Amino acid sequence: KTRDSILADIADARLKAKAKLLADAAIAGVKVQRLTAKLSAADEDAACSSAFTKAEMSASDGACVAKAASSGKRRLSATTYDVEIMFSSAVVSDDALTKAADALKANGVDGVTSESSVDPIAELKVIPGIDTSKLQTFDKEATEAVAAAPSVSTQPPPPPPPPSPPPPNLVQDDDDHAPTSLSIFLLITITALNFLF
Repeated sequence: KTRDSILADIADARLKAKAKLLADAAIAGVKVQRLTAKLSAADEDAACSSAFTKAEMSASDGACVAKAASSGKRRLSATTYDVEIMFSSAVVSDDALTKAADALKANGVDGVTSESSVDPIAELKVIPGIDTSKLQTFDKEATEAVAAAPSVSTQPPPPPPPPSPPPPNLVQDDDDHAPTSLSIFLLITITALNFLF
């Protein structure tokens, strides 16, 4: 798969997780959501962990990348990090994104911004280490995969109607046939008796 080849070229684990989320979103034909903030933390892992906690979300909901802010503010052992969390719109709705941003602000986090409907292919293009020729191939494959997939809006076919109940037996038919059968039986019996006697 081209996707796997692209991911194999990325050494950084967090960037790789971000690229995987973006690639999967492109294959599924969905947009991604972005949440950014500035947090003070001891390192990148702590910054991401803190961002998810203060956004009241789980780390499994999205992919986080943190890098030291250009201002380089240091508070003893803490550094200010620019934190970016990407979510698939198939997992996190616009409402959930808004609630996460509000939760960050309520928890005293600075520089909180949110963005919905981000193009995953455009985001993949700016990740360092991704081969552009592979990305072009992947873009084409993802577009074809989306086109081949059934439309989300397509309704499932309606269930077949229940079978019609059998027409009721007409009583007169049974009555009509019964005497006929009985008459034939009696006729045969009487004929047989005539031969015997």
